[in-house]
Formats: sequence, C-alpha cells, structure tokens
Amino acid sequence: MALKNSKKAAQGIGTLIIFIALILVAAVAAGVLIQTASSLQSKSLDVGRQSQEKITTDIEVVQVFAQATNDSEITADGDNLTMVVRLGSGSNPVKLDDLLIRFDTQAGSQSVVANSTGGTGFSAASYGIAYKINGSNHQTGYLSVGDLAEITFTYGGTAVSGHNISEGETATIRLISKNGAVKPVQLTTPSAMTEVLTYLYP
Repeated sequence: MALKNSKKAAQGIGTLIIFIALILVAAVAAGVLIQTASSLQSKSLDVGRQSQEKITTDIEVVQVFAQATNDSEITADGDNLTMVVRLGSGSNPVKLDDLLIRFDTQAGSQSVVANSTGGTGFSAASYGIAYKINGSNHQTGYLSVGDLAEITFTYGGTAVSGHNISEGETATIRLISKNGAVKPVQLTTPSAMTEVLTYLYP
C-alpha cells in the first residue's frame, strides 16, 4: 500500500515553536513588570518616609532671652541670645549637626551652626547646647523626645557688625532643620531694657 505525503507534522512543529516563543516573551515581560513594580514600591516607601519626616519634625521654641542688656540694647559682637527648645508633639529626634539657625535683623542675617564638639561653647558662628532635662531616649548631639535644652549663640558677625538691636526693634529667628518645615520665631525687644537679662519671647 503506498504511503501518502502529509504536512501535518511540519505544521505542528511550527506551531509549537511559535507557542514556546510566546511563552518566553510573556515570561520576559512579566519579569520586567515585576522588577519595575518592586522598584516603584521601594521608591514610594522612601518618598513616604521622607514626607512623614518633613511633616512630623518640629522644634518648639519655649523661650528666648538676651543677656547683658542693661545698656538698653543687644550689642553686636558681644551679647548672647539663648533659646529654650524642645521637640514638638510627635516629632522625630533632630540631629543638631543638621540644624541651622538664622537670625534676621534690620541690619542683615546671621547664620550659626552647631558647635563642632557638640558642647556648650558658642560664638557668633556656632551655637552651643546645654541640656537642662534629659528625656528617656536622650542622646548627646540630638534633640530627643523629653529633652529640654538651651541653645546659645553670640549676636554678631560681618553681616550685622556695628548694628546693635535697640529698644522696640523687631527681629526673627529661623530654625532650619534638614527635615521639617522652617520654624520662624518673631521677636520684639521691649520699650525699656534696663535689666541684665531681657526676655524676648514669648
């Protein structure tokens, strides 16, 4: 009996090759989608964490006072300013090396950073910190929950050299942390400064 020629086997192999190619393409596409989704999820978590830090990081200024003001003014390159600070409710700890303080007066702006040793020493370029109350998670160099501290710096610098802050004059202290909103504190000197210690805020 004569055998008849058939092309069914050849067609079946071609279909199988196309089917395998489709599976490979789908697997590669699925791998790319999974990797992209994982990368986007990781980035979204980072952005969410950073946004949360910016919202929750807050330093509360309790009090501001100036020393050696019995000459009726805050003298540039001589008198000291002290802020009593603590963390705001629900705030994350603040690293002092990441905290910049700007003191804006009618003469100009003075910028001070943390003392490089993390101690109480201060000048017109750097501020010192003295912890008055240590919180349960206290760590030197940080402002943590429960801490109450005094930040002190000397009023002065080239930008305000020769300009003394007189009675009834306004100024602004701005606390600028690496994370979190800028914290402005508006100050107005009293109409009569006759005491060695003068409270400027609240």
